[in-house]
Amino acid sequence: MKKCSACGEVNKPDAAFCSNCGQSLQQSVDRKKCPSCGAANEPDAAFCTNCGSRMDAGAPAADQAPIAEQFLALNSEYLSVCQTTPGRFEFSSDTGAASSLQRVKIQYDALAILEPETRQLVFWERMVESRAGMQAGVFTEKAKQKGIEVGKGVHGELLFGGKYGFEYGKIREVVKNIAAGQGWKFKLSIFKPKTQMPVAPSAGKIPSLKVIAVCAAVLLVLLLLLIGYCSFRGDSPKHTSRTDAGIYEDGEAGEELDGIYEENARSADEPERIIMTDRKVYSSGEEIRVNYYRAPGGSRDWICIVPVGSRNTDAGDYQYIPQRGQGVLTFRSPRPGRYEVRAFYRYNPGEYHITARYTFVVRD
Repeated sequence: MKKCSACGEVNKPDAAFCSNCGQSLQQSVDRKKCPSCGAANEPDAAFCTNCGSRMDAGAPAADQAPIAEQFLALNSEYLSVCQTTPGRFEFSSDTGAASSLQRVKIQYDALAILEPETRQLVFWERMVESRAGMQAGVFTEKAKQKGIEVGKGVHGELLFGGKYGFEYGKIREVVKNIAAGQGWKFKLSIFKPKTQMPVAPSAGKIPSLKVIAVCAAVLLVLLLLLIGYCSFRGDSPKHTSRTDAGIYEDGEAGEELDGIYEENARSADEPERIIMTDRKVYSSGEEIRVNYYRAPGGSRDWICIVPVGSRNTDAGDYQYIPQRGQGVLTFRSPRPGRYEVRAFYRYNPGEYHITARYTFVVRD
């Protein structure tokens, strides 16, 4: 009996074509089987037409074979799993829910990499939830979950469409159990692993004279700039600036704080303040307490902290305002430098109109 390599149908020994899919049985004998998904391909194919894996990727190592088989067995109508290279597996899923007035789309991507040296499985995943409809506004609204956040379930209710729910966090638990069953350690990566590791420079290679000359010139320029800066600092008078923490005697800090007083003084005469920090100067590591006022109470009202001079589209460290009116939000201390607290009231996706801003300093 002849077995069709395309669909698996068993045919008679003298059959020239498959009775199920019409595939040429003579051609299927010469076809190349994909090492990742098992699909039949042309003899000269470099990549699988089903999963996109390289045909010459080779078989996985003996200790990786059981894990590879269990991963590939997870292929279903809702989840696609393919092995791109030995020890590297990509997971993807695209689903959602829809009604006459709303639409929800969920895009899930994950990556599992086997590290034979340490017998460790590194796993990364990301989920993007896109909503469109009456409650989501005219523009499409997106929400991302990465790392440990993917464990959160996505649940909601569509207008005239009923409830919906997705539990993609369970995929991570399945992968973790498969690794543990084969004696492999499991590591969850917040950042997506790089495709290729950087190649180390060859040992013993001596830089050319041109490279040495350029490096020497750069070092000389930096040395001259440093000497000039030190001379300037030695001649400049010191400023005394009063802050919430006390009196600082430092020329650079005094100029920096004077600029902040000038910026914030322009908004001090407003009839009603919108946003401000409880202090103008913080030490590194202290919490930043942000007072907000006159919040309209919309679900898209938010506050962020970014370096001074950042673009309007830079979100930085942000939080949504939990209630209308006034309140306090607490942020983690950023690195030393000058920062802005920005308020976005009645925010529309794609439209970064700053309602108010307030400047402060974080000192080392």
